[in-house]
Amino acid sequence: MGGGGGVSNEGLENFISQNTPRDSISQSAPRVPRGQGLRFPERPAPPGAYRTRTLWPVRYAGWRASPGRFPGGDGGAMDSPEVTFTLAYLVFAVCFVFTPTEFHSAGLTVQNLLSGWLGSEDAAFVPYHLRRTAATLLCHSLLPLGYYVGMCFAASEKQLYYPSQTPETWRAFLLLALMLPTITCTLIYYWSRDRWARHPLARTLALYALPRSGWRAVASSVNTEFRRIDKFATGVPGARVIVTDTWVMKVTTYRVHVAQQQDVHLTLMESQQHDLSPDSHLPVQLLTIRVASANPAVQAFDIRLNSTEYGELCEKLRAPIRSVANVVIHQSLGDLFLETFASLVEVNPAYSVPSSQDLEACIGCMQTRASVKLVKHCQAAAAGECQQCRCRPMWCLACMGKWFASRQDPQRPDTWLASRVPCPTCRARFCILDVCAVR
Repeated sequence: MGGGGGVSNEGLENFISQNTPRDSISQSAPRVPRGQGLRFPERPAPPGAYRTRTLWPVRYAGWRASPGRFPGGDGGAMDSPEVTFTLAYLVFAVCFVFTPTEFHSAGLTVQNLLSGWLGSEDAAFVPYHLRRTAATLLCHSLLPLGYYVGMCFAASEKQLYYPSQTPETWRAFLLLALMLPTITCTLIYYWSRDRWARHPLARTLALYALPRSGWRAVASSVNTEFRRIDKFATGVPGARVIVTDTWVMKVTTYRVHVAQQQDVHLTLMESQQHDLSPDSHLPVQLLTIRVASANPAVQAFDIRLNSTEYGELCEKLRAPIRSVANVVIHQSLGDLFLETFASLVEVNPAYSVPSSQDLEACIGCMQTRASVKLVKHCQAAAAGECQQCRCRPMWCLACMGKWFASRQDPQRPDTWLASRVPCPTCRARFCILDVCAVR
């Protein structure tokens, strides 16, 4: 053994020769002269490492990494409790503010947690939302303070529970976390004065009040109409659209927009087409309609709804909806399916009509020429699968798509594209892949 705790090459070679059976060593292996083998060259030290002569365990020959320098080693940054708590709290805060379906199902919403104080929306619509908007604003303003309190336990070594001993950055964050609920409480107290008469919703309703009545009379009318079962209601919880016989309302997280039907101008601003809907797994078209009141004191607002609900909305509205652009509205699920059906037929192999055969008018509409032919593309002919159709081209694309849609289950739109239906003429079963455009 050498000085400083090191292991000499000679001692290590003797140890191996004494503890290794002779028959386990190949006789043909060359012998290494004494003092010329088993050398461990030293490598440059990585940043933050300290010198050591320990060989086992060896991370680097002659060097050992200091703790916390490598992500996968001891004391990695991702393993610290403060980072884990920060990420978890950030996810919780985002989901608590923009509540997804899972949080609604679990009851982690302001409406559910404070349901005893808020009351019932059906029984008293306006008082319920007066309290709900105030409670939501207060709960969301407490999120930064909740993060600071949680960090007092997740990072106890920072001593955040002693503000005088914390770094300046944390003191500034604590000041901000305390100011937000303080300002919010002051604002809510201002709203609640005179029985919530200064709340934005109460002020909007007061604009529609008669000269000798107040906003509470208008609120009573809104409550009565909301309890009726013939109202139009749609949208997600953070952007609900409610239309009654007299009122057009939009319920958001922090506010309720109200406009009277006889005073509004409705304008279809734009439409957005999405290839896939998370609910129906089919293409969806979303319409944006601007609701502007003739009273300049009432703030205009936008409502968004599915194009399939557009017809029901028009039935409930008294005023017409104007369009500022050439927007094509798909008003039913059948229209959306026909568009998808036509796009899928376009990518199918085309069918060449013999020169001796003339195309006749479609027997479905008798207005356009026949434009599709059923040609089986499936390899197997098992029971229930596609069959070969012997009919000549007799249907146009639109009529064939309507026939295909009419044979589907209206309650299962997610199965329409993968289903098989009988030919309208010979009853041979086919799928969308068998519909070929005529060339």
